[in-house]
Amino acid sequence: MNLDMLSKVKEPVETARGLPNEFYTDADVFAAEKRVAFAQTWSCAGFGKDVAARGAAVPVEFLGQPLLIVRDQDMNIRVFQNVCRHRGMILVAEPTTLRGVIRCPYHSWCYDLSGALRT
Repeated sequence: MNLDMLSKVKEPVETARGLPNEFYTDADVFAAEKRVAFAQTWSCAGFGKDVAARGAAVPVEFLGQPLLIVRDQDMNIRVFQNVCRHRGMILVAEPTTLRGVIRCPYHSWCYDLSGALRT
């Protein structure tokens, strides 16, 4: 992969060139983009309408990381890693409405909707 090609994209439109196909399909390029572009700034992982009610929880995967989008009791949207700190079990496998706690299905460790460990 030739990173010098990136400078050609920024030239005036009359002389600019598109990137070779591998910039759109290569796993190494994508890994670099995740590290340099996405991980260094805010990114959209979901929408508020998807967690409209108190206790609504939607699991998503973003850049290979399991995340959990939750609407807490004060109607704030929160996003957590969707894994239990005890054994790494996925906490919520499908969209659901939580009743005040996020409970790990493995050993029943509980977290409140602000992400604090309760057990």
